Amino acid sequence: MKSLLVLLVLFIFAYSQPILAEADRMVYEKNSIIYIGNVKMTKGNELLTADKVIIYLDENKKANSAEAEGKVFYTDGKRIAKADKAFYDFKKDIVQLISNAKVEEGSNFVEADEIIYYRKEERAIAISKNKKVRSFYVEEKEKK
Repeated sequence: MKSLLVLLVLFIFAYSQPILAEADRMVYEKNSIIYIGNVKMTKGNELLTADKVIIYLDENKKANSAEAEGKVFYTDGKRIAKADKAFYDFKKDIVQLISNAKVEEGSNFVEADEIIYYRKEERAIAISKNKKVRSFYVEEKEKK
């Protein structure tokens, strides 16, 4: 089953770097692939874990967007992101973290109800409705 899963994911994401996906269960439907239970996805040095991940496919069976929910954790080796739910638009390269959202880079962090990260532009917006946005920033010392 895991071999089929790996081959299916590699076929769908053939236009980009390969993604290895593992889960307790996988369901393939016409327009989506659903991973359920202890989901772990790796792509190069990137890691995503969650309780459930849904990858939405376009008419050419290419990944269009993805949704992760339940103890969402992501790292690329430089940053760590956590939330209860996350959305990713592959074409626009926009990540949206929802509910208990936190992004860390070294000792710096941002916490909010929602964080939207525009990866191409390297900019982010943090929004909170019930509590204040929190951030902590430490300037790097100049190297001599």
